[in-house]
Amino acid sequence: MTEQYATRILTKAEQCAIDRETYGKADRFIEPLLWLMFGFGMFLAFFYETWFIAVSIGGLCLVAYFITKKLLSQSTLYQYVTSAIFAIFAAQYIYQMHGMAEMHFWVFISSTILILYQNWRLQLPLILLVVIHHGTFAYLQYAGVEGVYFTQLAFMDLTTFIFHGVLAACVCLVSGIWSETIYQRTLQDALNYKALAGMKAKLEQNAESMKELNEELSATNEEIQQKNEQLQASEEQLLESAEELRVINENLNTLVEERTQKLLTQNETLSHHSFIHGHKVRSPLARIQGLVNLINMEVELKEKEKDILYHLNLSANELEAILNEVGGKLDRAEFKDIGTPGKKKQ
Repeated sequence: MTEQYATRILTKAEQCAIDRETYGKADRFIEPLLWLMFGFGMFLAFFYETWFIAVSIGGLCLVAYFITKKLLSQSTLYQYVTSAIFAIFAAQYIYQMHGMAEMHFWVFISSTILILYQNWRLQLPLILLVVIHHGTFAYLQYAGVEGVYFTQLAFMDLTTFIFHGVLAACVCLVSGIWSETIYQRTLQDALNYKALAGMKAKLEQNAESMKELNEELSATNEEIQQKNEQLQASEEQLLESAEELRVINENLNTLVEERTQKLLTQNETLSHHSFIHGHKVRSPLARIQGLVNLINMEVELKEKEKDILYHLNLSANELEAILNEVGGKLDRAEFKDIGTPGKKKQ
């Protein structure tokens, strides 16, 4: 059984609870009423000295009600006993007042009071005993039996008696219809209350779910806010880093320009040294080597002079080798990519 379907019907336990509540309310009204009816019988005893009837019949009715209710507390039998007691009290009042017509109205009053139990079946014992009582007492009274009182009329024909009984039965019928109508309305009200309770529980459950969702959304919003703050902090750090990089880049550009200028100056110096090596130093060396070769070819030298000339030539060759080595190093040290005087960039 689904939860939605469960709110459309009443379980047996729920119906029993509703019945107990209805019966409790009716009992709280009827029990004092029974004592009042007993008291009313005692009051009527003053008119025709019917004390014994008032005490015995009324007392037995009270005893029957309370004993039945005590012994059969879980049963509705005491309600049917109550219906019969109302019929007996009506008969008692008619007898005590020697057939006064107004005492017959107690049947209608009793039928109306039984509506409180919301059980149409309670009308049956009442009307059944009333018909038996009226029929029996009417027969005995018109048969000439002494001490039997049904009516103050000298005679009541059958037609009048039938109308009398039918009207009483109609009152009980209307009361029974009202009993069932009120009972169905009570069940419908209980069903509506149950449906409303289910809707309330569903709304509370939805409210709890919404609360949880709101808490989750709040937590998510806080997390997003924290991440935004972190991103903002990261962005500020990036801006700071970018500023630092800009400053560093400017410093690097300045440093590069300074070092480039320094390298250009060094390169010019090296180029100057290379120029001196290539022209001012190598030219005298070449002349010395030429003279050595010329003396060796044209002049007759003695042995000692040849030795001197040999060492001179050897020294010139060593000086040439040194100049070649210095020249190579100067060529390798020259920064040709930044531009040197008299040379194109490679």
